[in-house]
This record gives sequence, C-alpha cells and structure tokens, in this order.
Amino acid sequence: MFENLINFLKKLSKNENDKNKEGKSKDKAKERLQLVLTQDRANVSADFLELMKQEIIDVIKKYIEVEENAIDVRITNKVEEDGTTSSPSLYANIPILNIKKETNKEIKEKIEANKDRNEEEKENKDKIKDEQDKNETKKTDNVNEEDNKNKETEKEENKQEEKKKTKEVKDKEEKDKKTAQKKDN
Repeated sequence: MFENLINFLKKLSKNENDKNKEGKSKDKAKERLQLVLTQDRANVSADFLELMKQEIIDVIKKYIEVEENAIDVRITNKVEEDGTTSSPSLYANIPILNIKKETNKEIKEKIEANKDRNEEEKENKDKIKDEQDKNETKKTDNVNEEDNKNKETEKEENKQEEKKKTKEVKDKEEKDKKTAQKKDN
C-alpha cells in the first residue's frame, strides 16, 4: 500500500515537473519570438545585433573588466500603460567584474588633452573671427572710400555741367545782345 502511494506521488510530482518544464519552455519560446518580432520591426538582424554587441563590449572593455558570457544585449519594445508598444529600445545588461585602475590615468590624460584641444580650437575660432571682422571693416572702409570718391566725382561732374550751362546761358545772352544791336542799327 505504501508502495502504491509512493508511486502515485512520484507520478504526480513527475506531471508537475513536466508542466514546469513545459511552462519554462513556453516562456523561452515566447521570449524568443518577441525578440525576433522586435528585431524584425526595428529592421535589425541577429547578425547585426551580435556585431553591435561585440563592438559595445570592445569599447567597454577598454575601461572595465566585464563578464562576457553573461552579457545580454537585445532590442526590446516597452509596453506602455495603455497597452501600446513604444519604439524599439536597446537593452544591455553588462555585469562588471572590475573597473580598470590604470585607465583612470589615461582618462585624465584624455580629458586634459581634450581641454587643451578645445582651448586651441576656441583660440583659432577667435582668430578667424577677428580676421573676418578686420576684413569686413576693410571692405566697409573700401566701400565708404569708393562712395566718397564717387560723390566727389559726381560733385565735380555737377560743377562742370553747371559751368557748361552757365556758359551756354551767357553765350545765348551775348548772341541775343548782338542780334538786338543789329536790329537797332
């Protein structure tokens, strides 16, 4: 009788284990399907995702020791409270083993180098702006000088025109005088 009871419990426990395995299997299949659908919606192939994952790891490994086997990089769609899905997001779970200490010095050096380069770029931009301002001032001065020359030339031409008109008027008056004198004679 105890034997039957033990067999019954074994069968019962076996059925529950099978159901748990089926549930886990089902969840894994569902997760894989969601991943495939998300990758498809984002136009990202598994090869592309793997390449991106490796490049991310390579960059991070410069500064941090990571557990490469445990890294999880995937594209997901976040389900909003209203049940809609948002645009795809990149999810990366990267377990950190250790932060490299020697890189702190390198990072500080790079930061200093970037500061120096930024200062040089700013100085160069300022020099270029100063040169542009000088050139603009020269152009303005040249335009003003040209305008002044044109005004002077115009004044001179106006004076010449005025003299010419005055001479024409005097010549006509003289001619009219001579014509009047001839009539009187």
